[in-house]
Amino acid sequence: MGMRLRKFSRRSFALIVLPLVFSCAPAPRVSLQYGTELKQAEIAKILAENPLGASENIKIITLGQGPGVSHHLVQVRDREKPHLHKLHDGTVIMVNGQGYLMMENRRIDLSASDIVYIPRGTVHYFVNTASEPTIAFVVFSPPFDGKDMVPVDKP
Repeated sequence: MGMRLRKFSRRSFALIVLPLVFSCAPAPRVSLQYGTELKQAEIAKILAENPLGASENIKIITLGQGPGVSHHLVQVRDREKPHLHKLHDGTVIMVNGQGYLMMENRRIDLSASDIVYIPRGTVHYFVNTASEPTIAFVVFSPPFDGKDMVPVDKP
């Protein structure tokens, strides 16, 4: 099962979590330098350059990839469909917004700076409860190629 980690302040999140994650991989789609501290202003710029279209519900922006992990910004307007990843573990760090994650039959309320781990093979989906799209930073291991999303009926 997944587990919820402690809540970080936005400052702790920006100063501790993101520099550690981003220092691990080059950035093929977004020009982040090695050891870059990703601040809200940089996130806003990336989102402005990759807007969620009016007809889009979900948009995944790949930020970087190394031999063992990939890093993404995910925008969710409404909700995901229930699915699982057979080959990938995921760690989700909420950047902006709020909602809840259903994992198996468990509801986990999430808001900015919350972190949740989703092990491979776990049925899950996210529901946005905010009026604006929710933004999450997601780390997949091994690197996510966009193909390992197996739709399932709700558990």
